[in-house]
Amino acid sequence: MKVIAVSESGRLTLPVEVRRRLGLEGETEVEVEVDGDAIILRPAIVLRREDAWAYTPEHRALLSRAHADSREGRVLQLTEEELQTLGS
Repeated sequence: MKVIAVSESGRLTLPVEVRRRLGLEGETEVEVEVDGDAIILRPAIVLRREDAWAYTPEHRALLSRAHADSREGRVLQLTEEELQTLGS
């Protein structure tokens, strides 16, 4: 166990071995949770709001169905020309 200091402004520095173990490189965002008298830090991935739709339960269900169709061979192959007509 390591002991680290928290500055007057609330900043703390994680030792290099901790950052390496967690794969934290450069400037990284972490989420903070308080559990009783413990502080839990987890590496976080922050998404831009316009990309969040891809992680909704509805979209994840569509992806799951699409992957199942692909595994079962239910795939339609289109030429470039046929793909171009889909958007019209």
